[in-house]
Amino acid sequence: MIALFGLLTLGVVMTLIWASKTRYKTLFSEMNKEDATVVARMLAEKNIPYLMTEDGKSISVPEDQVEVWRLELAKQGVNFSGKVGYEIFDNQAFGTTSYVQKINKQRALEGELMKTINFISGVKRARVHLSLPENSPFVSEKKPPTASVVLELDNGVTLTPEEIRGIASLVSASIDGMRPQNVVIVDSRGKKLSDNIGDQMTADTANRLVLEARLAREYEEQIEEILSKVVGIGKVTAKVSVKMDFTEIASTETTYDNENAAVVSEVSNSQKLVGSRPSPQGIPGARSNLPGEAPQPGIAETKNDVDKKIVTKNFNVPVKVTNQKKPTATVKAVTASVVVDGKQIPVVGADGKPVMTKEGVIERKYAAWSEQELSNFSEIVSNAIGIDSKRGDKLIVRNMEFVKEDLTEAEEIIKRKENREIIKNLFKYLAAGLVLTLFFLIVVRPFILWVTENTVESVEDFLPRTIEELEKIQSDQKLPGLEDALPQIEEKINPEKIEGNMLKEKIISLVEENPSKAAQIVHNLIHLSDQEKQIA
Repeated sequence: MIALFGLLTLGVVMTLIWASKTRYKTLFSEMNKEDATVVARMLAEKNIPYLMTEDGKSISVPEDQVEVWRLELAKQGVNFSGKVGYEIFDNQAFGTTSYVQKINKQRALEGELMKTINFISGVKRARVHLSLPENSPFVSEKKPPTASVVLELDNGVTLTPEEIRGIASLVSASIDGMRPQNVVIVDSRGKKLSDNIGDQMTADTANRLVLEARLAREYEEQIEEILSKVVGIGKVTAKVSVKMDFTEIASTETTYDNENAAVVSEVSNSQKLVGSRPSPQGIPGARSNLPGEAPQPGIAETKNDVDKKIVTKNFNVPVKVTNQKKPTATVKAVTASVVVDGKQIPVVGADGKPVMTKEGVIERKYAAWSEQELSNFSEIVSNAIGIDSKRGDKLIVRNMEFVKEDLTEAEEIIKRKENREIIKNLFKYLAAGLVLTLFFLIVVRPFILWVTENTVESVEDFLPRTIEELEKIQSDQKLPGLEDALPQIEEKINPEKIEGNMLKEKIISLVEENPSKAAQIVHNLIHLSDQEKQIA
């Protein structure tokens, strides 16, 4: 009873404490530390109790204050993203300096980029930092802008290389003069996600190696897929090496058709002159060279006749100009090595019938593929991946027996481990069952018996034992609720009659229990004298 009273009192006290305790409900969750600090400061100014988690991402307030403060924070325009975009220019003070304008522009660019990156699926939160160098009139002093991006991803989300390059391209395209390799992307743990290969030649080399490896893997998958249909799945292995030529060739060819030439224009110029002059004569000097001087007799004349004809013809000759540019990535050489496992054939006995194992399965043995079959495999692979012997491609197909790993020991270890786990769980559940059984036998069962015995004894104490007690209880009505359980006594009852009936029932029971002894008593009573009968 003391233990029950103590448990009852403890339960009442705990209920009162629980009922009087303030119930908190989450106001906002998954916030960054800056936003949580702002909300906590506003709640403290209004004397509103709040609880903040250890990581500082969630804030809880009393249940009746949740909706009120959500509306209040919305009215005050609290920005929980921490990102300020171009709205920073909505309220500009008079006399703002150019330096402040520049800082505001950088903040606006960072905020807009953060808002845009947050739209990408899997990105929970993003931070962007820009480094915009000063403009310089000298080309040698110009520096390209750079950017750093920190991404907080959702649980279980991993960005692919294509998505990372997409984010880098997004940031670089938003800033004038920024290149994708100048954008560094890291996750919330500080792991670098972007490649940032600054040298273009190095980047091209890396891309070429990736292209060669991808093409080689495609060839390998084609070989394994086509041969696995014949030799079986897992019984063929192919390795391909692809060499590609990334030389870019551009050529221009011009062809003239002389046979189909046509005259477009023709210009003809003819000159015909007949003239003579005297030969040099007289005293050398200026006088002898004057025109109009009569020639001296006996001196021959010098004649100069001119007959000149110039013809210019312009022909329109058909011209054919061909510009050619070869692909920058062509297959230069392919080298493939293919290894196939042998086949399993039934073991035939002396009678020509297959030999059966103890389990009723046909016994099989290893057999190598024939040279003709290997030649067929080579032709199939050559046509599948386009082997060209003129180009210098090589293909080797060999038949070798594959080694099967013996996993018996590993299976035994795993089986023993599973058995230990089963035994451990069995003992755990048996111990729990034993504890429950002992608790029932030692605590619950004695308590039930104690309560039952005390209840029975108390009820027997209340019940009347004689007719006088029964009449007294019915007259006094001291036991309310027991009227239906007690037998009702008629108002006019003869006590002697009741006593005779009880005596009669007692005699009948005694006779039924010992009829021989009862018969002896009756016989003795019959043979008694009258005086003895009266005495009896």
